[in-house]
Amino acid sequence: MHSMSTLDTSSTVRPSLRMSEAEYERWGLEHESCEWVDGEVILKMAVEENHDEIQAIIRGVMEHFVRRHKLGKVRGPEFTTRMKLAKKTVRRDPDVMFVATANVPRLLPTYLDGPADLVVEIVSAESEFRDFNEKYFEYQEAGVREYWIVNPLGKTMHLFVRDAGTSEFVRREANTDGRFCSVVIDGLWFHPDDLFAVERPDVVMLLRKIDPALIA
Repeated sequence: MHSMSTLDTSSTVRPSLRMSEAEYERWGLEHESCEWVDGEVILKMAVEENHDEIQAIIRGVMEHFVRRHKLGKVRGPEFTTRMKLAKKTVRRDPDVMFVATANVPRLLPTYLDGPADLVVEIVSAESEFRDFNEKYFEYQEAGVREYWIVNPLGKTMHLFVRDAGTSEFVRREANTDGRFCSVVIDGLWFHPDDLFAVERPDVVMLLRKIDPALIA
């Protein structure tokens, strides 16, 4: 395991506007594709089909796995729920987030008050710098226990787990067979070949690979 280093990537200029957090709470309910960072609303670009399909697969598999094992709740960006990070004036809108049962009381109607237990971000051309740098350090500081960066641009996955001693993310490598296994959701894993294939397996097929009993 080793710590993540800041990547030298550039980001596309995104439209934005400024408002208070209270204003954002009211305004943001009607605008799903946005985040709020230090008084600035960041309007997120529309995602490409590839990004949307990968997000749907990860969300679907994770949601079914978590529900069957009664582990907590899974949320995605189509909901108004956003993650409010206590140590910074930030409201982030992850592609997928998992909230363990013990933390579900922090899942309020319009936001999660504090860090999710696991966050997944899927990289797009305009989000690469933000996902690998800004969000990486924000999630680390806030106490997110596990952070996945799924990068269709390079067909790579990066899995980071919070170190109990340093409270920093450390990178968790794939198994010898190429699977990336979650620490926070025991038994859940993904293989990059499945997520980046031209003909991707559907959610049911992936669940059968992870644990045939889930579809019995």
